[in-house]
Amino acid sequence: MKIGIIGTRGFPEVQGGLETHCMELYTRIAKNNEVLITVYRRKPYLNSKNRDVRYRNIRFIDLNVPRSKNLETFLHSFLAAVHAMFQGYDIIHFHNTGPGFFIPLLKLIGSKIVFTYHNISYTQKKWGGFARSFLTLSEKICLKNSDFVIFISEILKSEMVLKYRLQNCMALPNGVNIPERSVDSDYIESLGLEKYRYIITVGRFLEEKGFDYLIRAYDRAGIKDYKLVLVGDTDYPTAYSDKLKSLARENGVVLTGFIKGENLKQIYSFARLFIISSFSEGLPIVLLEAMSFNIDVLASNIPANKQIGIEKNDYFAVGDEDDLKGKMLLKISENRQRNFVDFLKLKFNWDLIAKETYSIYKNLLVKDET
Repeated sequence: MKIGIIGTRGFPEVQGGLETHCMELYTRIAKNNEVLITVYRRKPYLNSKNRDVRYRNIRFIDLNVPRSKNLETFLHSFLAAVHAMFQGYDIIHFHNTGPGFFIPLLKLIGSKIVFTYHNISYTQKKWGGFARSFLTLSEKICLKNSDFVIFISEILKSEMVLKYRLQNCMALPNGVNIPERSVDSDYIESLGLEKYRYIITVGRFLEEKGFDYLIRAYDRAGIKDYKLVLVGDTDYPTAYSDKLKSLARENGVVLTGFIKGENLKQIYSFARLFIISSFSEGLPIVLLEAMSFNIDVLASNIPANKQIGIEKNDYFAVGDEDDLKGKMLLKISENRQRNFVDFLKLKFNWDLIAKETYSIYKNLLVKDET
């Protein structure tokens, strides 16, 4: 079974929830010797640590495109789709609506298409009017022309099934690995942090992540004994990312940049509180990752975060600095010990998600043969 994957920047060592999703999913599916997986990556995101053309039984096709908010995804997806037309894939799996614009090109040659819908892209604050119109059109193209659609949440599925009257679809969530907590603390000490005396948030520096109002709420809370740590960076400089970094420095916020591996594990292992302040998400892997370390959490009360199913007091009103400040102070004063592991193993298990995805592939090919 030959599977082509289009829509991710790439992996490993590439920032982004979709990138984490693809790495965890396809490294598991690729363990099956009957499957050959090819992932199309973007060269600007590759470096000495991740430029090998094979990784855990996965083959990469690396395409050179400009690192650009408006052109990068469009050009990469087009080039990947054209290349895929001549590779004899049994199934081509697209991720998200921007890349899926080119699904009809592959349907012309009879390709079987699986499409995963990660989030409603046209609601994101970074896009202007033209981009939102394009993504709205692309959503329709993806959902009308795919042989099977996977939604990463029941909320997304319910909305889109009603909107497009879909039949061949299902909800499969993101998953999370249950880690071993780090015992070393040299990295956090190099940042001037003390164990359990800091608050973290993780993500790309995009407006919809709400990091700016999180910083203002932290400043107003007056808890300078606890540092705020922003883990992540921007894919390319924007007016917002420049302003955010300036605001962070003015308020004594620690900026780690994009980190993975042991450094990220240390940051999670010794954090007192994790906050996700997003205005929009699909199903946030970073929240699941924080919970896997049994960190106390605070999440904006958007539907994507509420579907995780944590306690009522773990949520705050999205965009509301006063509510976030109050909940932050309460969490710090309570110092609760949390245990999310059994809950995560039951609901967000990558091994089960990979098995279900492989079953979707097999069933599509069986239908084609009959």
